[in-house]
Amino acid sequence: MTTTRSAADDARDLPKEPTAPWILALSAAVILVWLGVLAWQVAALPERVPTHFGAGGEADGWSSRNGALAFSAFLPLLVVLPIPLMSRLVVSAPEFINAPNKEWWTASGARLRRFERLVREDLWLITVMTLALLVAGQVGIVVAAQSGADRMPGWALPGALMVFLVGLAAVLARMLVGGRYADQPDLD
Repeated sequence: MTTTRSAADDARDLPKEPTAPWILALSAAVILVWLGVLAWQVAALPERVPTHFGAGGEADGWSSRNGALAFSAFLPLLVVLPIPLMSRLVVSAPEFINAPNKEWWTASGARLRRFERLVREDLWLITVMTLALLVAGQVGIVVAAQSGADRMPGWALPGALMVFLVGLAAVLARMLVGGRYADQPDLD
């Protein structure tokens, strides 16, 4: 059995395992929806945009059109879309891994490389859920701005939050309960 550091060195020499096509397709679809909503915002937002809402859905904070657009564009680019890049830490710093079955995954380069793919795929799914939640908020802001009443639609955030939480629970169940990180016989 090799040490964690040499397993990481071995893993870096191995080709990166490809992300599952369905995860790439789902990620691309949500990114396209986000870009479409961003384009809609460019075309539809007025100069004064309601951007914060109270518990009843009524606006209690506003922004300029440019400020709302910058938030809608840069929050996903700077915070959400880089999340899957954290999977690179698996190979570059495996000693910091805190995951089920850590000793097994860090025992060889091939296992570490596979573990990086599994983590990357799970992070992409979390990214998709988070970006979808932000997009729902962006849609709600456009609808509120165009309504003239400066009121978020009642369905926008509770519905989006429910979808986010159910999706996140499914991803976490897949990761932790579904045996995703159990020993994989093809790597023994």
